[in-house]
Amino acid sequence: MDRESESLKPYVEIRICRHPPASKESPSESVYRLDYYEGMTLHRALEEIYRKLDPTLAFRPYRCNKGICMSCLVSVDRKRRQSCTTFLRPGDRILVEPEKEHSPIRDLVTAFE
Repeated sequence: MDRESESLKPYVEIRICRHPPASKESPSESVYRLDYYEGMTLHRALEEIYRKLDPTLAFRPYRCNKGICMSCLVSVDRKRRQSCTTFLRPGDRILVEPEKEHSPIRDLVTAFE
């Protein structure tokens, strides 16, 4: 496949607010571009980022896929969402942050208080 046809593939761009563990450092942002596929959820995108692009990304890997357990709760474009039930669309460019109601431990992992 040549570069031109490669650039025409549908993709999603995910910006992740990274919180350093137990540190006074300010959060940073990492940007990832993934090939889009039908039925892609945010949680599956996070898993793909972890497996293929950045094994340092911290997020809760468990998912019930039913929107019940709430372990995958994050903020998507400043709105509270469950990553296992948040479906992505081709061309999406989203900001993912730790869920705001709980203190961040590292990256997208928060403390359940």
